[in-house]
Amino acid sequence: MTTPSTHGSHPEPFYPEQAEYTAPDALASLLPESLDPRHATMLFIHAHPDDESTSTGATMSHYARAGAAVDLLTMSRGEMGEVIGERHADLDVRKRSDDDSGDALGALRETELEAACRELGVRNHWFAERRRSPGYFRDSGMSWGKHGRATSATNAASDCLTRAPLKESAAAIARVIEKVRPDVVVSYDVDGGYGHPDHRRTHEATMKALGMLSRKAQPLLVWGVEGEADPDDDRRQAVVEGDAATKKTAMAAHETQVEVGDGMTFHYSNNVEQNISAAESYRLLAESIDVSQEDPEDLAAGPVNSVIAGAGVGLVVGFIGTMFHASISYFSGWYLPWGLGLALLLVLSGTLWISHYTRRTWATVLPGLFAFIEIGFFVYARSDSLLVIPNPKVPIGQVGIAWILGILVMTMIGQWISNRTILKSRNA
Repeated sequence: MTTPSTHGSHPEPFYPEQAEYTAPDALASLLPESLDPRHATMLFIHAHPDDESTSTGATMSHYARAGAAVDLLTMSRGEMGEVIGERHADLDVRKRSDDDSGDALGALRETELEAACRELGVRNHWFAERRRSPGYFRDSGMSWGKHGRATSATNAASDCLTRAPLKESAAAIARVIEKVRPDVVVSYDVDGGYGHPDHRRTHEATMKALGMLSRKAQPLLVWGVEGEADPDDDRRQAVVEGDAATKKTAMAAHETQVEVGDGMTFHYSNNVEQNISAAESYRLLAESIDVSQEDPEDLAAGPVNSVIAGAGVGLVVGFIGTMFHASISYFSGWYLPWGLGLALLLVLSGTLWISHYTRRTWATVLPGLFAFIEIGFFVYARSDSLLVIPNPKVPIGQVGIAWILGILVMTMIGQWISNRTILKSRNA
């Protein structure tokens, strides 16, 4: 956020009050009703360091504590910001020379953002990257208009966010969404909250990015931080209650930009006092009709079919794996158990397939369980059985032990992968 501190005879700068209006039918969550926070991935897209804390800090920390993966994309480093206090006063945009692009302030604000992200529980953070030089989007700056509303700065750099082609900033956002595959994206509403040009541009770029995504990368819901309250706005509203104390601590990490008071208030360099709100409101900007929005129970196999499928896959995997697990290539002084590797990959593949077919967490262990039982039968049903030889003194016996124990390991790995990919949109 960049806020000139002197507004002279102009009206006092306008900032909307967070969650000033709550619609009677407002939701209390940004997640689809069927999505457990522990299996959710959320991507917050903001314009500058500090925006994530001041605008959505309570929401981000709320979902991080609930177990969601909370990621953050910041479009610029806030190079055009003013500075509070004397410690870094020389970095203030008002005191720099015309040829100073603000890289030093941007670097400092990066460190502030790192501290805020730790406080909010952010999993991953990125700055938006552009393909052409300088490789990033610079802060556009802003000024206050005669009505106390944010407007464009007269000294915006040629490589700033608002002067870059919209398709470039949208592509930068789309690349991150494709990588993260979030269930929910949170950015700004069309007014950018209080009108900052970079906030508006971030909204435009986010909406354009949605049209660049592959079908599988489409988020289920896209929310915008609500600006000035409008009771006549008929879009779906969500009001999230979080922890104001955590939000305040994260805001305080941005010491060059935000000064928090003894109570629950803060101000920017223009000394306009604002409340630190635990409630943050949003308006729905877009929603996906992707099949993943359907009730997970409609996609899942029934319990009986899940058991039958899991048992069948396990017995087939156990038999085939046993047949070639002992395929070994011998060399001078060492051997390569390539058959064991293929057998274990077969177990992992069977586990993942069952996870996809049944959509049930407990069913993912069935292939490994039945394969393990089957191999136990091979080993102990007949004392002279040569199918699996658990003998640590010879290579084939060592491979036999690894095959038995490896089934359990592959099953655990398969379940871990499933819980973070295939099953993440299911309620626990």
